[in-house]
Amino acid sequence: MIYKLAIEQEIHLLRLPETGMGFQVVEASQYGSYLREKFLVLNSEVVVKINESTSENVRKVINEGVEKFKASAQLIILTAMTVLNEKQFRNIINESANPIERAAIENPVEEANGKEIFTRISAFEDDKRIDKIKLCLREGSYTTTNLDYLKCKETNDDPIERYALPNNDKIQFAFHIQPIKSDTLQRGIVQPANGKIGGGDEAFFAKETAFGTFKQQTFY
Repeated sequence: MIYKLAIEQEIHLLRLPETGMGFQVVEASQYGSYLREKFLVLNSEVVVKINESTSENVRKVINEGVEKFKASAQLIILTAMTVLNEKQFRNIINESANPIERAAIENPVEEANGKEIFTRISAFEDDKRIDKIKLCLREGSYTTTNLDYLKCKETNDDPIERYALPNNDKIQFAFHIQPIKSDTLQRGIVQPANGKIGGGDEAFFAKETAFGTFKQQTFY
């Protein structure tokens, strides 16, 4: 099943960290039930129950477009939501970590140098992890480095595989952020997840970047 969230729950999830770039894996109960289930949340607004039909349902959402899909999707209310981090999710689905390189959340926090550009790729033109009011990246969000993004394009690598994204559809948009020196991040390598191999660079921003650090949105 595919559902939509009420705006209050969208806002709540935007305050919680991502599991990986562009998605959150949530453990929660549906309203009125004590059963804990796992859900894939896309762009903090569309919910896909994790089961054997997950890939098919994600493809349907992306192909039809979020706004069109939300118009007919059934509302779901999730209670006691817990977002799984990348390591927790990997353990649940029994995917092995890269034996040499660690994920971003496993590495130390460092300060940005004020010059480097980071890029977030997305299937959604209105990626909610980009705050278009403050012009910044929201807290708890993932990106890759701009250098790795360019390398992915230049070598014609598959971004779905490289960044272990939960959908198999074409990435269409890129969001470019240039953090200032007071911004902090963690760097690492995308670990295998969602049946994808990973291996690309990733950066995790536990805190939002400074006002005006979102520079531009381009087509992938």
